[in-house]
Amino acid sequence: MIQIRVPKNVFNIKVACEDMEDQIDTVSKEDVLEHLEGGTAAVVDVLARHSYEELHIKGSISIPFDLVEEGKLDALRDQKNVITYCKNYTCLASKRAARILKQMGFNAFAYEGGIEEWEKSGLPVEGTQAGKI
Repeated sequence: MIQIRVPKNVFNIKVACEDMEDQIDTVSKEDVLEHLEGGTAAVVDVLARHSYEELHIKGSISIPFDLVEEGKLDALRDQKNVITYCKNYTCLASKRAARILKQMGFNAFAYEGGIEEWEKSGLPVEGTQAGKI
């Protein structure tokens, strides 16, 4: 298992990052789809594991936010470009995760529309609730 060491002052990094909101690049659903189809970025659902199992972007992987904070990023060991997403525009987990990943050296972007916008747009989803919501 590969673990990326998170500095002991990660709290200070997160607080400092709160002021960097405008510095986190965001992507559109079209960008996410292009990266998924091209295999040019890992698309990461940062919601809790049970949310991922219920509904997620087809082709995405699950790394809950708390694991991002802890640096448990085995699934990203061969990736440089990462797109994070969560529930919707009001959910801040995707931007916060992107900030942390950026601090760790990834090219990180946030998809703010989240699974709600993705599904409402008719884009491909998977999970136990796919087609039911």
